Amino acid sequence: MLGDRAWMTLTQGKLNFKDKITLLKKFMLPATFNFAKSQFNVTSTSHHLTRQEIKIPDTAIVKDALFELEQTHCQATILHSWRCYFWGVAIAQSKQWQFDDEIFLIASLLHDVALADPKTEYQSCQCFTFESALRSESICHRHDYPAHKSQKISDAICLHMNGYLDEKDHRLAKESLLLQQATAYDAIGSEAQYISHHYQTEILKHYPRTQFKTRFQDLMLQEAQRHPHARPAFMNAFGLKLMIQFNHQLK
Repeated sequence: MLGDRAWMTLTQGKLNFKDKITLLKKFMLPATFNFAKSQFNVTSTSHHLTRQEIKIPDTAIVKDALFELEQTHCQATILHSWRCYFWGVAIAQSKQWQFDDEIFLIASLLHDVALADPKTEYQSCQCFTFESALRSESICHRHDYPAHKSQKISDAICLHMNGYLDEKDHRLAKESLLLQQATAYDAIGSEAQYISHHYQTEILKHYPRTQFKTRFQDLMLQEAQRHPHARPAFMNAFGLKLMIQFNHQLK
Protein backbone atom coordinates (compact mmCIF):
# COMPACT_ATOMS: atom_id res chain seq x y z
CA MET A 1 0.00 0.00 0.00
CA LEU A 2 1.21 3.49 -0.82
CA GLY A 3 2.77 5.00 2.30
CA ASP A 4 3.16 1.85 4.39
CA ARG A 5 6.43 0.43 5.68
CA ALA A 6 6.89 -1.98 2.77
CA TRP A 7 6.35 0.85 0.28
CA MET A 8 8.98 2.87 2.12
CA THR A 9 11.53 0.09 1.67
CA LEU A 10 10.93 0.14 -2.08
CA THR A 11 10.83 3.90 -2.57
CA GLN A 12 12.53 5.49 0.45
CA GLY A 13 9.41 7.66 0.56
CA LYS A 14 9.82 9.26 -2.87
CA LEU A 15 6.64 9.59 -4.97
CA ASN A 16 6.61 8.80 -8.65
CA PHE A 17 3.97 10.18 -11.02
CA LYS A 18 1.63 7.22 -10.55
CA ASP A 19 1.96 7.50 -6.76
CA LYS A 20 1.02 11.18 -6.92
CA ILE A 21 -2.15 10.40 -8.87
CA THR A 22 -3.04 7.63 -6.38
CA LEU A 23 -2.34 9.90 -3.42
CA LEU A 24 -4.50 12.63 -4.89
CA LYS A 25 -7.47 10.41 -5.76
CA LYS A 26 -7.54 7.85 -2.95
CA PHE A 27 -6.22 9.85 -0.03
CA MET A 28 -6.15 13.62 -0.52
CA LEU A 29 -9.62 14.02 -1.96
CA PRO A 30 -11.24 12.13 0.96
CA ALA A 31 -9.02 14.06 3.39
CA THR A 32 -10.15 17.35 1.88
CA PHE A 33 -13.78 16.22 2.07
CA ASN A 34 -13.32 15.33 5.77
CA PHE A 35 -11.77 18.74 6.39
CA ALA A 36 -14.71 20.45 4.68
CA LYS A 37 -17.16 18.46 6.81
CA SER A 38 -15.24 19.46 9.93
CA GLN A 39 -16.07 23.09 9.25
CA PHE A 40 -19.71 22.27 9.96
CA ASN A 41 -19.32 19.50 12.55
CA VAL A 42 -19.66 20.29 16.21
CA THR A 43 -17.78 18.42 18.89
CA SER A 44 -19.51 15.53 20.57
CA THR A 45 -21.63 16.35 23.62
CA SER A 46 -20.67 13.10 25.33
CA HIS A 47 -18.78 13.52 28.61
CA HIS A 48 -18.07 9.87 29.28
CA LEU A 49 -14.28 10.02 28.92
CA THR A 50 -11.81 11.96 31.06
CA ARG A 51 -8.03 12.14 30.96
CA GLN A 52 -7.76 10.49 34.37
CA GLU A 53 -9.50 7.37 33.08
CA ILE A 54 -6.95 6.76 30.36
CA LYS A 55 -4.24 4.22 30.95
CA ILE A 56 -0.74 5.33 29.99
CA PRO A 57 1.53 2.27 29.72
CA ASP A 58 4.50 2.69 32.03
CA THR A 59 6.96 0.29 30.41
CA ALA A 60 10.65 0.47 29.62
CA ILE A 61 10.08 0.73 25.88
CA VAL A 62 7.56 3.55 26.34
CA LYS A 63 10.08 5.41 28.49
CA ASP A 64 12.68 5.02 25.73
CA ALA A 65 10.21 6.28 23.12
CA LEU A 66 9.41 9.28 25.31
CA PHE A 67 13.12 9.99 25.77
CA GLU A 68 13.59 9.90 21.97
CA LEU A 69 10.73 12.38 21.59
CA GLU A 70 12.01 14.70 24.30
CA GLN A 71 15.47 14.71 22.71
CA THR A 72 13.98 16.63 19.79
CA HIS A 73 13.71 19.61 22.16
CA CYS A 74 10.68 20.72 20.15
CA GLN A 75 7.90 21.52 22.57
CA ALA A 76 5.29 21.86 19.82
CA THR A 77 6.01 18.31 18.60
CA ILE A 78 6.13 16.87 22.12
CA LEU A 79 2.74 18.30 23.04
CA HIS A 80 1.26 17.38 19.64
CA SER A 81 2.40 13.77 20.08
CA TRP A 82 0.75 13.49 23.49
CA ARG A 83 -2.44 15.11 22.25
CA CYS A 84 -2.60 12.60 19.40
CA TYR A 85 -2.50 9.73 21.87
CA PHE A 86 -5.40 11.15 23.86
CA TRP A 87 -7.42 12.04 20.75
CA GLY A 88 -6.89 8.51 19.44
CA VAL A 89 -8.10 6.92 22.66
CA ALA A 90 -11.27 9.01 22.51
CA ILE A 91 -11.87 8.13 18.85
CA ALA A 92 -11.38 4.44 19.63
CA GLN A 93 -13.87 4.60 22.48
CA SER A 94 -16.44 6.39 20.30
CA LYS A 95 -16.06 3.77 17.56
CA GLN A 96 -15.80 0.88 20.03
CA TRP A 97 -12.47 -0.20 18.60
CA GLN A 98 -10.07 -2.49 20.42
CA PHE A 99 -6.38 -1.59 20.14
CA ASP A 100 -3.03 -2.14 21.82
CA ASP A 101 -2.42 0.92 23.99
CA GLU A 102 1.35 0.40 24.20
CA ILE A 103 1.75 0.09 20.42
CA PHE A 104 -0.44 3.13 19.86
CA LEU A 105 1.37 5.21 22.48
CA ILE A 106 4.81 4.41 21.04
CA ALA A 107 3.60 5.26 17.52
CA SER A 108 2.06 8.50 18.80
CA LEU A 109 5.23 9.55 20.62
CA LEU A 110 7.53 8.77 17.70
CA HIS A 111 5.53 9.63 14.59
CA ASP A 112 7.04 13.11 14.16
CA VAL A 113 10.51 12.78 15.73
CA ALA A 114 12.23 13.06 12.35
CA LEU A 115 10.08 16.04 11.38
CA ALA A 116 11.28 17.93 14.44
CA ASP A 117 14.83 16.58 14.57
CA PRO A 118 16.11 14.80 11.43
CA LYS A 119 19.37 12.88 11.85
CA THR A 120 22.19 12.81 9.31
CA GLU A 121 22.55 9.04 9.55
CA TYR A 122 19.11 8.70 7.98
CA GLN A 123 19.72 11.10 5.10
CA SER A 124 18.90 8.42 2.51
CA CYS A 125 15.27 8.54 3.69
CA GLN A 126 13.12 10.65 1.38
CA CYS A 127 10.31 11.20 3.88
CA PHE A 128 10.41 12.06 7.56
CA THR A 129 7.92 9.30 8.37
CA PHE A 130 10.36 6.68 7.09
CA GLU A 131 13.11 8.01 9.34
CA SER A 132 10.70 8.15 12.29
CA ALA A 133 9.72 4.54 11.60
CA LEU A 134 13.35 3.42 11.41
CA ARG A 135 14.08 5.14 14.70
CA SER A 136 11.09 3.37 16.27
CA GLU A 137 12.41 0.06 14.94
CA SER A 138 15.79 0.75 16.53
CA ILE A 139 14.10 1.22 19.91
CA CYS A 140 12.01 -1.92 19.41
CA HIS A 141 15.15 -3.89 18.55
CA ARG A 142 16.91 -2.75 21.72
CA HIS A 143 13.97 -4.03 23.75
CA ASP A 144 13.56 -7.32 21.85
CA TYR A 145 10.04 -6.17 21.04
CA PRO A 146 7.98 -8.71 19.07
CA ALA A 147 8.40 -8.22 15.33
CA HIS A 148 4.67 -8.06 14.61
CA LYS A 149 4.26 -5.27 17.16
CA SER A 150 7.23 -3.35 15.78
CA GLN A 151 5.68 -3.71 12.32
CA LYS A 152 2.41 -2.19 13.54
CA ILE A 153 4.26 0.80 14.98
CA SER A 154 6.21 1.34 11.77
CA ASP A 155 3.14 1.06 9.56
CA ALA A 156 1.19 3.48 11.73
CA ILE A 157 4.01 6.04 11.61
CA CYS A 158 4.53 5.70 7.87
CA LEU A 159 0.83 5.78 6.98
CA HIS A 160 -0.26 8.70 9.14
CA MET A 161 0.96 11.15 6.48
CA ASN A 162 -1.46 9.77 3.87
CA GLY A 163 -4.10 12.12 5.26
CA TYR A 164 -6.86 9.52 4.99
CA LEU A 165 -7.17 5.77 5.48
CA ASP A 166 -10.15 3.61 4.60
CA GLU A 167 -11.60 2.02 7.74
CA LYS A 168 -13.04 -0.78 5.60
CA ASP A 169 -9.59 -1.87 4.45
CA HIS A 170 -8.95 -4.99 6.52
CA ARG A 171 -5.21 -4.76 5.89
CA LEU A 172 -5.04 -1.78 8.21
CA ALA A 173 -4.48 -2.24 11.93
CA LYS A 174 -6.58 -0.16 14.29
CA GLU A 175 -3.41 1.54 15.54
CA SER A 176 -2.73 2.85 12.02
CA LEU A 177 -6.28 4.12 11.63
CA LEU A 178 -6.19 5.78 15.04
CA LEU A 179 -2.88 7.55 14.49
CA GLN A 180 -4.01 8.87 11.12
CA GLN A 181 -7.33 10.09 12.49
CA ALA A 182 -5.81 11.54 15.68
CA THR A 183 -3.12 13.45 13.79
CA ALA A 184 -5.73 14.70 11.30
CA TYR A 185 -7.86 15.97 14.17
CA ASP A 186 -4.97 17.77 15.82
CA ALA A 187 -3.68 19.25 12.56
CA ILE A 188 -6.80 20.12 10.56
CA GLY A 189 -9.80 19.39 12.78
CA SER A 190 -11.16 16.24 11.09
CA GLU A 191 -13.03 13.68 13.23
CA ALA A 192 -14.33 16.42 15.57
CA GLN A 193 -17.60 14.55 16.01
CA TYR A 194 -15.78 11.93 18.11
CA ILE A 195 -14.24 14.35 20.64
CA SER A 196 -16.39 15.93 23.33
CA HIS A 197 -15.95 19.59 24.14
CA HIS A 198 -15.32 18.73 27.79
CA TYR A 199 -12.61 16.23 26.89
CA GLN A 200 -11.05 18.57 24.32
CA THR A 201 -10.83 21.35 26.91
CA GLU A 202 -9.27 19.01 29.46
CA ILE A 203 -6.60 17.72 27.07
CA LEU A 204 -5.75 21.20 25.77
CA LYS A 205 -5.33 22.41 29.34
CA HIS A 206 -2.62 19.81 29.95
CA TYR A 207 -1.15 19.77 26.42
CA PRO A 208 -1.74 23.26 24.97
CA ARG A 209 -1.46 24.20 21.29
CA THR A 210 0.51 27.39 21.92
CA GLN A 211 2.05 28.47 18.58
CA PHE A 212 1.40 24.98 17.20
CA LYS A 213 0.01 26.07 13.83
CA THR A 214 2.94 28.35 13.08
CA ARG A 215 5.56 25.88 14.28
CA PHE A 216 3.99 22.93 12.49
CA GLN A 217 3.68 24.84 9.22
CA ASP A 218 7.36 25.80 9.52
CA LEU A 219 8.37 22.18 10.11
CA MET A 220 6.34 21.00 7.14
CA LEU A 221 7.92 23.65 4.92
CA GLN A 222 11.39 22.56 6.01
CA GLU A 223 10.46 18.94 5.29
CA ALA A 224 9.18 19.89 1.83
CA GLN A 225 12.48 21.61 1.10
CA ARG A 226 14.50 18.59 2.28
CA HIS A 227 12.34 16.08 0.41
CA PRO A 228 10.55 17.80 -2.48
CA HIS A 229 9.23 14.52 -3.94
CA ALA A 230 7.67 13.13 -0.76
CA ARG A 231 4.07 13.26 0.48
CA PRO A 232 4.44 16.35 2.74
CA ALA A 233 5.69 18.51 -0.14
CA PHE A 234 2.97 17.23 -2.47
CA MET A 235 0.23 17.70 0.12
CA ASN A 236 1.46 21.17 1.05
CA ALA A 237 1.20 22.16 -2.61
CA PHE A 238 -2.39 20.92 -2.66
CA GLY A 239 -3.65 22.81 0.37
CA LEU A 240 -2.44 21.12 3.56
CA LYS A 241 -0.92 24.37 4.81
CA LEU A 242 -4.25 26.14 4.37
CA MET A 243 -6.18 23.37 6.10
CA ILE A 244 -3.85 23.64 9.10
CA GLN A 245 -4.27 27.40 9.13
CA PHE A 246 -8.07 27.27 8.95
CA ASN A 247 -8.59 24.51 11.51
CA HIS A 248 -11.26 26.14 13.67
CA GLN A 249 -11.97 23.04 15.76
CA LEU A 250 -8.71 23.54 17.66
CA LYS A 251 -7.49 27.08 18.09
